Amino acid sequence: MEKQHLVAQLKQLLRSGYSIDDVRNLVIGPRILVEQAIAEYQAQSLQREQQQRPLRQQAEYAMYLGSAR
Repeated sequence: MEKQHLVAQLKQLLRSGYSIDDVRNLVIGPRILVEQAIAEYQAQSLQREQQQRPLRQQAEYAMYLGSAR
């Protein structure tokens, strides 16, 4: 199986709700690819969270202003 295909499948499992430990224990494949997929997934999750944080703060502030009336 191609490296990128395997990494994409592992990240899909993580997005589907499997835990990191589940992926480590259930997946048969080169350990380095499993760890690479986990690291990429965690980096993407962190980046997504950092991008969404300002929007969430703006929404919370807008709700606060709306409830203060």
